[in-house]
Amino acid sequence: MNITAHSLINSAMAQPEWYAVYTYPKAERKVYEKISRMNVEAFLPMHKVIRQWSDRKKKMEVPLFPNYVFVKTTPNLQFELCQIKELVRFITFEKKPVCIPEGVISSIKKITLGDIEVSDHTLDYKLGQQVEVVQGQFAGIRGYLVNIKGKNRLVICIEALQSLVSVEISASCVMPQSK
Repeated sequence: MNITAHSLINSAMAQPEWYAVYTYPKAERKVYEKISRMNVEAFLPMHKVIRQWSDRKKKMEVPLFPNYVFVKTTPNLQFELCQIKELVRFITFEKKPVCIPEGVISSIKKITLGDIEVSDHTLDYKLGQQVEVVQGQFAGIRGYLVNIKGKNRLVICIEALQSLVSVEISASCVMPQSK
């Protein structure tokens, strides 16, 4: 068996992994729906925000990570997924799609399951001590503790997207972790 045939067999038998795909602005839902119709697992984390216009306020559900959708796929399906018109590209590092660990996806799912206010931030400040939540609905989630407006907040870092998700949580619910 030559090397090319061997790599084709390996990619056909590869286990699906999570990846982040970049979409055109405001096209996240459309990309998510098209991926789902292809019988490929996709995840579009949403959160509630209040938008204000001159005459009214409205509570809306918007993507937690604008322009991003998570997709669980194998390398041999990536080309087919890239044929979706609103999907720009897979997020890559050194020209290879970046795998998102299952634990990170699980953490985001736990956060977005509850009816809580979630805020998003970009990586423009120094992260604090690593902690793990030991009580409550977020038990098992690891992140970095930061101090914002005098309150302790748990921050889950998703470095592949250069974004952070912060969740307000009581200091008594977290335990310091060694790095």
